[in-house]
Amino acid sequence: MRVLFSSTRGSGHLQPLLPYAHALAARKHEVLVAAPAGVGETLRGAGLAHAPFGHPGDDLLAPIWARLRGASESEMKAIAAAEIFATVNAQAALPKLQAVLREWRPQLVVRDSFEFAALAAAELAGVPHARVAVHSVSFEEEVSSLVDAPIDSLRALAGLPPDRGASLRAEAVFSSFPASVDGVAGGSRMRAPFRARVVEDPPTAAPVAWAPAGDPRPLVYITFGSIIGTMPDQRSIYRTALDAVADLPVRALLTTGRALEIDRLGAIPANVWVEAWVPQRDVMPRAAALVCHGGSGTLLGALAAGLPMVVVPVGADQPHNGRLVASAGAGLTLTKPDAHELRAAIQTVLDAPDLRRGARRIADEVASMPTIDSAVDVLLALA
Repeated sequence: MRVLFSSTRGSGHLQPLLPYAHALAARKHEVLVAAPAGVGETLRGAGLAHAPFGHPGDDLLAPIWARLRGASESEMKAIAAAEIFATVNAQAALPKLQAVLREWRPQLVVRDSFEFAALAAAELAGVPHARVAVHSVSFEEEVSSLVDAPIDSLRALAGLPPDRGASLRAEAVFSSFPASVDGVAGGSRMRAPFRARVVEDPPTAAPVAWAPAGDPRPLVYITFGSIIGTMPDQRSIYRTALDAVADLPVRALLTTGRALEIDRLGAIPANVWVEAWVPQRDVMPRAAALVCHGGSGTLLGALAAGLPMVVVPVGADQPHNGRLVASAGAGLTLTKPDAHELRAAIQTVLDAPDLRRGARRIADEVASMPTIDSAVDVLLALA
C-alpha cells in the first residue's frame, strides 16, 4: 500500500508522524513524506522519501507570529491555528500536495493535525485520510471551530464545496496522550491512545558528567525545548530557573537548545550542569523531577517516565497542557513565576508523595497502552 504523510516544518509536528511512517515501511508499505523543503535533511536522516511542497517563508510569517506577543490565550489560538496553519501555510502547500496525490496516487493520507492542505487534497482525490494529533486532542478540539472557515477557503481553492468542518470532524484521530490526562468530548473520532511517541530505547549505560555516581542529591531536569532560546523576550525563564535551583539541595541539568549560546545565561550555579541537548531517554530515568514549558513531546516523555513536573507555559498548547498535568495530579503549573515561586514549586514536586504517586500511576497507564504496531493495524483498516 502507498501511504502519504504530510507535515508542516516544525520538529514537534514532524516527529509524531515518524513512528507511524517507520512502522509502515518496516511492513514493506511504500511511504512518502510531503513537507516543506526545510525538513529534507531530517527525513533523509530518518531514511524516508521526501516530496517537498510550498512554504510561505519567514518574511511573510514573522509579522503574524509577532502578533502573538502579548496576545491572550484565545487570541493566540486564533492567530496560530486559523491564520498561520490553516490559511497561510496551507494555501502555500496545497498546489504541490494536489500534484503529489495525482502523480503518486496514495491509498491513504496521514497528516500532522495542523497541516490542513492535505485534508483538502485528500478529499478532492477521494483518498481516505487520518490525522496524528501533535497536541492533546482536547486542545485541538478547542481550536477546531476556529479553522472551519479557512478549511472552506482551502476547499474552494481545491475545487470543492464548503462543508463547515464536516470533513475535519469525521477524520480519525491518533494520539499518544494517556486517557487519564487528556479527556476528550464524546464526539471525538479519537482512537484509543497509542504508545507511539514514547522513546523506548534504553538509556546509555555510560557515565555522564551531569549525573556523577555516588551523588545522593536528586536530579532536577530543566528544559524549555528548542524554540524558547530563539525568543529574546522569553529567555529570562532560563535565569529564573537557574536562580530557583541554586539554593536547593539538588543537582540540576539544564538543556538550552542549540540556538542559545550558554554564555548568554550568566553565572551558572555550582549545582547546575548545562548542555545544549541531551536525549530524553538518557535523562528521564535518572531524574526525580522535571521543570519544563509543557511542550507535548517533553510532556509525553515525562509522563511515560513517571516524573512529577512543574510546567511553566510560554504559549501555543502549553497553558492547556499545564492544566492537564495539574488536573491529573502529576505536577504543578505556574504562569511567569519569579525564582522564589519556582523554587517552592520544585521543592513541592520533589517532596509531595501524592504528586509522585500521580506521576507513577500515569507512567503505568502509558506502559499498558497499545503499541505503534497496533496503531498501524487501525490505520491500514481505514484504507
